[in-house]
Formats: sequence, structure tokens, C-alpha cells
Amino acid sequence: MGKWIQSLLYFCLRCLLHRRYQVEVQGLDKLEDLEGPLLVLPNHPAYVDPPIVLSHLRCGKSLRPLVFTDTYRSPLFYPLMKVIDAYEVPNLQSHSRDAHVKTTQLIEQVAGELNSGQNFLIYPSGRLQRQGYEIVGGSRIAYELLERVENVNVVLVRTRGLWGSRFGCAQEGGVPTLGRNALASLMWILAGAIFFLPKRKVSIEVVPVDRDSLPLESKTALNRHLEAFYNADGGEDAKFVPYSYCFGARDFDYDAVKSNADVDVSQIPDQVIQEVHEILEHRLDRKLDDSEKEPGTTLDLLGLDSLERMDLALELEQHFGFRSDSVPSTVGELCLLAAGKAPSDEKPLEVPEEWNQSRKKGKEHPEVLAETIAEAFVRRALSSANRPAVADTLSGCLSYRKLLIGATLLSKRIAKLEGEAVGIMLPASVAADSVLLATQLAGKLPVMLNWTTGPAGLRHATEKLEVRRVITSKRFMDRLGIEMDGVEMFYLEDVRDQISTFEKLMSLMATYVAPWSFLRGLPQPNPEDPAVILFTSGSESLPKAVPLSHKNLIANMRAGCDHMNFHRGDTLLGFLPPFHSFGLTATSLMPLLAGIRVVHHADPTDSRMLARVIAAYKPTLMFATPTFLQYIVSSSEPGELNSLRLVLVGAEKCPPALYQRTMEILPELDLLEGYGITECSPVVSGNRPGNNKPGTIGLSINCVETIVVHPESHEPLPQGETGLLLIRGDSVFNGYYRHDSPQPFLEVEGHRWYNSGDLCSKDEEGFITFRGRMKRFLKIGGEMVSLPALEGPLAEKFPADEDGPKVAVEGIEQDGGRCIVLFTTEEITLREANDCLKQAGFQGIMRLDEVRQIDAIPVLGTGKTNYRELRSWIESDNEVTSET
Repeated sequence: MGKWIQSLLYFCLRCLLHRRYQVEVQGLDKLEDLEGPLLVLPNHPAYVDPPIVLSHLRCGKSLRPLVFTDTYRSPLFYPLMKVIDAYEVPNLQSHSRDAHVKTTQLIEQVAGELNSGQNFLIYPSGRLQRQGYEIVGGSRIAYELLERVENVNVVLVRTRGLWGSRFGCAQEGGVPTLGRNALASLMWILAGAIFFLPKRKVSIEVVPVDRDSLPLESKTALNRHLEAFYNADGGEDAKFVPYSYCFGARDFDYDAVKSNADVDVSQIPDQVIQEVHEILEHRLDRKLDDSEKEPGTTLDLLGLDSLERMDLALELEQHFGFRSDSVPSTVGELCLLAAGKAPSDEKPLEVPEEWNQSRKKGKEHPEVLAETIAEAFVRRALSSANRPAVADTLSGCLSYRKLLIGATLLSKRIAKLEGEAVGIMLPASVAADSVLLATQLAGKLPVMLNWTTGPAGLRHATEKLEVRRVITSKRFMDRLGIEMDGVEMFYLEDVRDQISTFEKLMSLMATYVAPWSFLRGLPQPNPEDPAVILFTSGSESLPKAVPLSHKNLIANMRAGCDHMNFHRGDTLLGFLPPFHSFGLTATSLMPLLAGIRVVHHADPTDSRMLARVIAAYKPTLMFATPTFLQYIVSSSEPGELNSLRLVLVGAEKCPPALYQRTMEILPELDLLEGYGITECSPVVSGNRPGNNKPGTIGLSINCVETIVVHPESHEPLPQGETGLLLIRGDSVFNGYYRHDSPQPFLEVEGHRWYNSGDLCSKDEEGFITFRGRMKRFLKIGGEMVSLPALEGPLAEKFPADEDGPKVAVEGIEQDGGRCIVLFTTEEITLREANDCLKQAGFQGIMRLDEVRQIDAIPVLGTGKTNYRELRSWIESDNEVTSET
């Protein structure tokens, strides 16, 4: 019955196509005597050639076409896909290791089907022609199938006449939208009264070949043979055929489309382009000639198939730190990805209607309603049930009611997990907030895992805390491509499938009829108990586990809201990852518990999308590092950032050039510097709206007390003198977890103080000025040499931009004296660098010993310069020198 339905469908399809296409098939009689399975391999000039080939290639056998999932699942074509028994192929145009694995499995499955006698129609190139000739390039599917299947009849098909059709790439310079063009063609057919359409002449040449006659010694040899067949007549020129004899366009300028599609790499630094070429040459294991380095050179032409192109794109993402929505197909697009200029969909983001509903007016002060995280959240959710709480572009907008229901249902699953501590590895998102709150409701201890530390850093964290289960998402892990040993992954996608509609409805009903029930079942920790485990940044030593208590976090939130004079009507943009102390407290817990709505974006390096999120969701508050702020300002269009009223930066000094540029485009903005440490939950001080001293890190917040002491004697210092900053108060932690070395506390004036390890000074008004890390000072000849001080003038002359920092200074003390190195991405001589320092007033021992030009300054996931890695380079070189 199915075969008869297919035959009827193809008959109707031929009749419909005949209204527009005059098809001539040559060599069809050669298929009559073939026995065994068929593997039909056509070229692919346009989207319309599969239905033309399938409906006209009558060989007495049913052919199963391989169809990419986007087309297969389209509502317009899905019923047809089921009737013709099409084989669904995952789409490798998006970055997905999962799709990579599925494609490899697909080849095995299709080979098995061929061996069992089924017949397939497969396009060896795996994509539409981008020009008037076919490029199979490095595609592997034909070769892999022929390697695995010996008893198969190979049929080559060459189609001519479709290049220039609206269903091909010639008219748009890229892949056309299939559904839109199909509907447009149907309308033209109806407008032409079905029978009165100019016809496009199409020829199909069918050539059966002996499998053993094909060059199967390598993938490359087979693909070149196929290309020679498809392009035997030199390819074809684009031809335009009108849709009407009476009206409409009569011609088309294909050359103009082709020139507009060229990739412009003129604004990309030569160094980036050179590095892309080197990575590409390493991948190909050969040198590129000059013609192959042209931006328009396709990766297919270089011999990279879809899987290899995807691997290459993922390698570039990890190397350069930028992301793109699609896999590059040309050398020029690789360069755009490496430079962070990959094209993206610039349509305005759609903001959920509920996001702007019930927006608070006036200046009502935010308030945290309890002394533990779980209770504070539930009380806030019940008091603001219908107000928007959190949003992102993937999950949409959640009200407090929805967030409470989701966190409660998830907490029931998390409560059953083995062990007290559970790992959380998610980017800034609605999902991360939900998981963090659910672990609190479940009475578990969340351990925030920093995936940027790599497998070794993750193993260090999970082993120290004895974490057995890590909560994450398949989508996120697929993107990261990180393997974790010794733990079991708890995927949110699996949990979502386990929660029944009935359970959701019961929880929803409880929020209306028995809201008190959510408070009754809460865990009752002591406020002094750890609420979360974070890790130090690892910029200068191995990360240490930092347990922060409920008291620490809530004290910091309350003091921070008071200090910065936040309003319930504010909206916050949160993109710092939750393993970052500021990302956890300031952009996740604080807004949710205090009643400030927050919109998240998962990738802090995706500066263009961050600017678009600001333009769409109109946040008034943003917390960032200067590096991330630089990215956003550099990538924004006029007016996109206008909603911001307050931006607080920390973690590193804000360069004067960045401050000036930001204030030029946002003159009404309060751009304030602050200071925080993971061990202090994290905010210690900050400038305030209306009370700002640029160049300082502001005044201490009201939950802590600070004092400046002599670095060695620990005696308090007078105002204005630089010394070691000590901190005590409710937001300061009680000590590192399982830490063998001495804890970072000092006894001064009868009190226990946290030793920040930072050198600061205080003026008469209490404003703190950051002078540098104690660990980033070298003691030379009895004098202290500040590495940050040496870096400052150079960083001002060569400010960071969207590509990251351009300079960093690191050094070590050694037996023969010292070695202070300027690492830079710029061409600077040692004399020029030291002249810059002299002009800034430095002399004597305050100088550089060496300049090293490198491709990029290493940074951590938080955006901070990775000084530990820089110092390791100096130490390793010093060891080699000593040995020789």
C-alpha cells in the first residue's frame, strides 16, 4: 500500500512540476537490468532538484532520500517526508557535538540499510551548490558508504538547467529559504492559470557505474572523480526564466549578488588572519597557496567535509573565545569568527509581553525577607507571585510563581541525589537560577563549578568537595565539549521529561490555595552554615574552596542594595557566570531575593548579543568587569545602551580611556568602580551614585569594616599611606574548606581580620584606592616594586579592546636579581616600553627587563588576566636557562 501511495505522489508531483519544468531524462533505460540495492548520487544545484529527480527517476524501486532535519521537520514538508520514507539527517550548520556524533552513527545506519537491500538517494556534497559547478570537497559520506557496502549499484546523476533558479544560491548569494520560495512558486503557478508559465529546461543524465571501477583508495580520490563527472561540461552559467509571459521580472543581475556576498576581511588584523591560516594549515597538514588564502575560498574546496568544518570552527571558538551561530563555509568566514565579527541575526529580539507588565514605579527599596536563602526566596516569591522575576532569550520570562513551582519540582529530584554537595555547571540563565534555588530548597550544598579551568580544575573541585553528581544541561555540555571523570551528570532535559502535567498543576494550585505549604517544608539551616561553595579565581594560585554562609550572602546583599540605592523598579542585566562570586551574589541571588527583575545572557564574550539584549529588555543596572564592558561598548550601536542608569565595574582597574569613551556615549550614566573578593561574598566597597571619586574603589559597604596596615608589622597606617587592606564583618567567610596552609586571617587591635592580600590606601573621607596585589609586588634591594604600577601606564597607552587586553606585566624574583616581563600583543621594543614608564615618572628599579610579544594575553573565564599562567612561562624559561 505504501508503494502505491508513493507512486501516486510522484505522479502528481511530475504533473505539477511539468507546469514549470521541461524535464528530459537520458539513460533511464540503463537501470532496468540492475539487481541489488541502488545508491544514487546526484549533484545538487537547487532545492527543487530532489523532487524532480525522485519523480522522474523511475527504476522500479523506491528510493529513500537523505534529508536534513530543518527541511524534514518543516510543517510544510513533514507529511511528504513520511510518505516518501525520507531519512532524517542532523543539521551540522549549527555547532553541536551531539549532531557530530549522530552523523557518524547515521553513516553506519545507512550502510546497514544498504546491505539489507534498501535503496538511497544521497547528495555526496551534502549541501547546495554555491556556484555553477559542484564541489564535493572533503565530504565523506559517499566514500564511507562505498567502503562499508560492497554489493551496491552506484548510479551517478548529473542535473543541468536549475542553476539560477530561485531554489538555488545564485539569486540570493546564499542558501534560499525553502518554504518561502515554494509558496511563492505556487502562487506564480496559480497566477499563470497553471498552464501558461514559461518553462525552465532541465536535463537529467543517468549513468550507472561499476562500484569497483571507482577510485576508492581514498576519500579525496573518490570526491575528485565525482566532481569530474558533475562538472564534465565545465559547469553552467546562471539562467533566469521568468514566471510569466506578460508581467514580472524579465532578467536578473547575478553578478551583483555574487559581489555583495563576498566576505570583507579588510578590518580584521593581519595577525588574526595569519593565525587562522596557520590553524587551517595544521588541520590540512599542508601549506596553503596564495589563491587558497583568498576570503572566498570555500572549505569544501580545501577538502574539509561538514564534520571537519565543524571541528575546525569549534577549535577556533575555543582558541579565540568568540562564538557564531553557524559553521563557517569559507576562509573569510573563519577569519570573521576568529575576530569576533561573525555575522548574526540582527533582527530585534522578541521580548515576552509579561516582561514589561507590572513594572514597579517609584523608588521602593529592595528588601531580603529572611535570614536563609531558601526562606528568603519563598517569601519573596509568595509576596510577588505574579511579577516577572527572571528572563533569558531561551526560556523566556518567568514570574515568581512559575519560578517557585519550577524550583520546587526540581528540588524534589535533587533531594534524592547522593551526597550533601552537588555540583552546578551552568551559565548565567533562567536554568542556573532555578537550579541554584532548587538546591537550597532541597537542603543540598551547591558547588559552583568553573568550567574554564578545564578538566584538571574541575577534577580538583569535585574531589575536594566529594561531589558525585553534577547538575547541567545536555545543550550546554554539548557546546563545551568537556568530559568529566568520576562524576555522574544530572541533565535538566531528562528531569523536564519526568515531571508530569498533574504534578505541575498540583503545585500551581498550591500557590493559590495553600501558599503556606511552601514555607512549611523548608529546610532549616543555621544562618552560619555554608549556603554555597565557590572557588577563588586561580589567577595567581590553585583555586581554593570558599564556603559562604547564608549570613555572609544575605548581609552582603542587604548592604549592597543600601550602598548603591537600588530600586524595586530597576532591571538588572546578568551575564557573569554563577561560578563568579559577583555573578552568583549580585546578578543572581540578590535580584531574585530582593525583588529586582533580572535578564540573563549566557555568554559574557558575546558582546554584540549583550548590546542587543540591553536594547530589547532595557535594563537599568549592569555589573561587569572593565574587559566585558569594553566588549559591549565597542560592539553597541547608537542608542542601544541608553536604558542603563548605573554600571558598576570591578575585578580590575577601569582604564581612563574606557571611562571616557563610555561617558561620551552615555553622559547621564553613573559609571562606578567597586571592589570585591570572593571570600567577602563578594562586595567590600564601591563608589555611590552622587558620591563618586573616579580612580578609587569607593567607600566600604555597611556590613564590613576595613583597615589599612603595614604589610610586615601589621600596624595600622595613617590616612593616605599604602598598606595591606584587612576586612572584617558579617559578609566575610570563616575560612577555606579543607585547606592545609594557614588561613588568611590576622589579629589586629583585638579583632580577627581577613587579609585581602591587596595593597590599598584610604583618604580622609574613607575612599579606598587600590594599589595592587601584594603577591604582585617584588622586593628588590629592600624596595617594593609594584607590577600593577608598571602595567598601568602601558595599559593606558595600549587599552584593551574587543579583542581583550593588549599588555600585562608579570615578574619573578630570582637568585641573580629579578625578571620583570611585559607581555604584549603590540609591537613594542624594550626601550619604547621603558621610555613610557619614564614619562609616567618611574625610574631606577621601576623598569622592565624584557618584552615578549604574544598572540593574545591569556585571560580567565571571568575576564581577568591570567597572571599565574604568565608567571609560569617566566619560571619555566628561567629553569631552562639555569639548566643550560
